[in-house]
Amino acid sequence: MTATAAADPPAGEVRREIRNLRRRQALRWGLTAAAIALLLSFFSAGFFLYAAVVALVTLGLAALLPAASLLGLEVRRSLGRYEMEISETAETLELGESIESRLMLRNRKPLPALWLFWRDEVEPGLDVEGAACGFETLGSEGILRSACVLHTTRRGLFRIGPAVIEASDPFGLVRRFRVDPEVRFITVLPRVVPLGQGQPLGHRPVHEVPRRRSLFEDPSRFLGLRDYQPGDSLRRIHWRATARSGRLQVKLYEPAVLQGILLAVEMGKAAWPVASGGEAESDPTLELAVTAAASIADLVLGAGQSVALLSNGGDAAERYPADWTGGSFRRLEDALEDLGTRRRISAFRPVELAPGRGRRQREQLGNALARLALAPGLSLPELLDSELPRLPRSLVVLVVTPSLGGGLGVVLSGLRRSGFETGVVWIQKPGQDAEAPDLPPSVPIYPVRDDSDLENLGVAAL
Repeated sequence: MTATAAADPPAGEVRREIRNLRRRQALRWGLTAAAIALLLSFFSAGFFLYAAVVALVTLGLAALLPAASLLGLEVRRSLGRYEMEISETAETLELGESIESRLMLRNRKPLPALWLFWRDEVEPGLDVEGAACGFETLGSEGILRSACVLHTTRRGLFRIGPAVIEASDPFGLVRRFRVDPEVRFITVLPRVVPLGQGQPLGHRPVHEVPRRRSLFEDPSRFLGLRDYQPGDSLRRIHWRATARSGRLQVKLYEPAVLQGILLAVEMGKAAWPVASGGEAESDPTLELAVTAAASIADLVLGAGQSVALLSNGGDAAERYPADWTGGSFRRLEDALEDLGTRRRISAFRPVELAPGRGRRQREQLGNALARLALAPGLSLPELLDSELPRLPRSLVVLVVTPSLGGGLGVVLSGLRRSGFETGVVWIQKPGQDAEAPDLPPSVPIYPVRDDSDLENLGVAAL
């Protein structure tokens, strides 16, 4: 063996050295990759953190700006006759008249109110002429004034307002809504048709009354008995009937002349199935019934006599919540939710107006008929039967109804037996076939299909 061969390292050591070298090389590559990965993760975390901060700041501004824009806003509304001053307000209109609604929006804070979209809510039944919405940016102490003309198209009670104000951020990410609590109402009176040349009650009226012209009861015309009520004279007590029944009984006498009229208007939903199916548009036949009642009342009041009202309908004012105060909301649906919570009249409370005469009674009766709305509950015959003890006997009971059934004949027969003078204004649809009237022969019936029948109603009994 030579010296060179002896100096060469064994093969096993070479293999071990190669393995160690590969391990060191793999370790260096691993450390390099870890360093690169750590460096990349550091830069990535910073980017995402930066992006998160930017997103949070953007969302914060988007949420803050709309809320800040709605702060310090003042809304004022006024109503006035068209082309009149604001002080000359009028909230009761004749059908066909117009009224001007004026809206003022003022920013009372030192900061501007940015990107405001406003809209004035006007109920159907009023035609809007002019701007009822707009987009505006108000500076500090800035004022926005707007006006529109409202034309009346049908009778009723209508709400003007509230103003809905929408504020948004520059990116359109967040929107906030404010509904102002100030609302106004206008009453549109029903039409009145002149009733020909008819004479007032007590002479030869719409319903002829064969009584002598006297303001006192006729003691010779015994009518019947009723229970004693506080205030009745002791001279009127029927002692024999009191002994038989065990309750104080009072004698009734027929009045020598009737002093006016009691309008009993049918406004139950069951009697008007077509009209009750929709609230936006009124049934022409239903409006004809209200027009007939208003026209007859105008005739009788014009003669200086009394008019009373009784109806199984409801007051349209019951549709609106009395405790609504507006507020700020995140969604438009939330903002308007409380405005429509009483779209239907649920409770039954008859509309009553005590007998009266003169200008004051004319105004009250016009407002009551204007706000008269369909309502569930008792039918008109059931209401008349339940109110029989309270009905004033000095008035003609004139029923305005589209139907002669439903027990109306039985109730009118009972009224006749109790000494009441009665009549029926039968509201018919054009082309409606005449029903066989199930009414007492002594009860006159006046069919009304249109305005011409109303015009002739005043001379129907002449």
